[in-house]
Amino acid sequence: MNNLSNIHEAHAWLRWLTGRTMQATRTLSADELHREFPIGLNSVFETLLHLLGAEMVWIGVVTGTVDKVVWPTREAYPDLDAIEKAWKVTRADWDRYLAALTPAECDRIVERTRDGKTYRQRAVDACMQVPTHALYHNAQLSFMFRSMGKSLPDSSWIGWAREQQAC
Repeated sequence: MNNLSNIHEAHAWLRWLTGRTMQATRTLSADELHREFPIGLNSVFETLLHLLGAEMVWIGVVTGTVDKVVWPTREAYPDLDAIEKAWKVTRADWDRYLAALTPAECDRIVERTRDGKTYRQRAVDACMQVPTHALYHNAQLSFMFRSMGKSLPDSSWIGWAREQQAC
């Protein structure tokens, strides 16, 4: 398997997934957006903030700027427009990093400190953490939407791949 190709495809799928999720989220009322659930990060809104934060942290890990990352809060990002604006900036950071990605960079060891413990992993694994993490939380978002009598659009890899073939 080609790490570079896999990473680029996984991040393209992630953009597709996030775009579809955000579009569906915009159909929710304020009460639905902030409704608490016993799953995920308690609400659709808080789950989106968490997903944004994860992308910010992991791009910081691979670029060595994680110490500058400020975890997104409801106060800093009070609505969907603010989240989308921050996501565009974060995705631009990812675009720059992925455009310069090499096999040697994929194998580079990067570190992340969390809760006082430092973890070491290859950059390729940090890059793949972002889309797999998003898939995990998107399943939780799907549960939240279904609990409100709504649904998220298909987020499967195969759905994305079929759309790519149709283009």
